[in-house]
Amino acid sequence: MARSKKCRRICLDVACSTFQALGREEKTLLELDELEAMRLADYENMEQEKAADKMNVSRGTFQRILYSARRKVADALLNGRSIHIESRERERTCCTTGPVCSRCYFPRRAAGTETHIRKENCMKIAVTCENDQVYQHFGHTPEFAVFEIVDGKINGMQKVPTGDSGHGALAGFLADRNVELLLCGGIGGGALQALAEAGIEVIGGVSGDVVNAVGDYLKGVLKPDPNFRCSHHHHEGGEEGHSCHCHSRE
Repeated sequence: MARSKKCRRICLDVACSTFQALGREEKTLLELDELEAMRLADYENMEQEKAADKMNVSRGTFQRILYSARRKVADALLNGRSIHIESRERERTCCTTGPVCSRCYFPRRAAGTETHIRKENCMKIAVTCENDQVYQHFGHTPEFAVFEIVDGKINGMQKVPTGDSGHGALAGFLADRNVELLLCGGIGGGALQALAEAGIEVIGGVSGDVVNAVGDYLKGVLKPDPNFRCSHHHHEGGEEGHSCHCHSRE
């Protein structure tokens, strides 16, 4: 069963939203929870267990957020990409760590009365991805291209490797990143159910360039293949074989 979304406590003051690489247009989106993890672990020199508690997440989740943040910063520095920090007005837990918090931009509320701040014109769309193309088998996608959409336009994109995550874990993987919509090629019924339980809408049967796919969705002209369901659990010839032909879609 997919994990339910768990709000993360973010308690920082972003002094600058963009670090521009001169003469380069490539941009890396650093999410607020990733910046917070770096602040706690690298700037405040806090132990990961304590930092995870501060963010209201498990230690494993904190470690994954921290490693993702460090990889993005390293990629930006080594490959000359600009760093764009996620907008503050996202769905986040209000700070209740004390009556006064000089770093917190959320309204202060008494413990037990936490609310959420959500900007209706801001959302995240994930696309199964390989070599900038929509990958055609959800359960084996090597990475997701995750887009931040603000005012109906693409505000930033990052590629997030899935590692060893399989069908059962990918719904939680996306929910952890506050994804609301998934664009993909072929996908099975079990994965669809897990994504639905995580509150993630799915549009299957999508192909082509990931940026163009998201752009077409935002314009209302996306034309997915209605026959996108695949049954990949019918194994043929060993553990790795299956009868799903969604890889061969042109």
